[in-house]
Amino acid sequence: MIIFAKLHPMLVHFPVGLLVSGVVFEIYGALRKDEVVETAGRFNTRFGFWCLLPVLGVGFLGMLSLQNTEKFKDFLGSHLQFAFLSAAIFTSAMLISRYLKKPWARILYLLIIAVGGVAILTTGYFGGEMVHRFGVSTH
Repeated sequence: MIIFAKLHPMLVHFPVGLLVSGVVFEIYGALRKDEVVETAGRFNTRFGFWCLLPVLGVGFLGMLSLQNTEKFKDFLGSHLQFAFLSAAIFTSAMLISRYLKKPWARILYLLIIAVGGVAILTTGYFGGEMVHRFGVSTH
């Protein structure tokens, strides 16, 4: 199980990069009415969402193998909360995207992915602090 704790920090950057760039491109494309940029962003957002799910599982399995979590307990709790919140936000965005033909749904979708982008970055902050400040999964 310790392999999952070491594997998660290596894998997580791919879906995070896809989601963050997807959110930025989708919102920028929508505001500038640039369909090509918006489509590229939509692809990244969806691909990042599907890549996020197995990485979330690997992270959860890795967390189960961690020992001496008392010194970084608060960071671990926040990291978990924001990870699951991010997954829930992007899941709701994927469901809303089915109704993008309606004007209200498109606006709601863009607001949801913007919040999801912030949630992903916050998740990454707490995860990065665990790795770089406390040395989690580096030993």
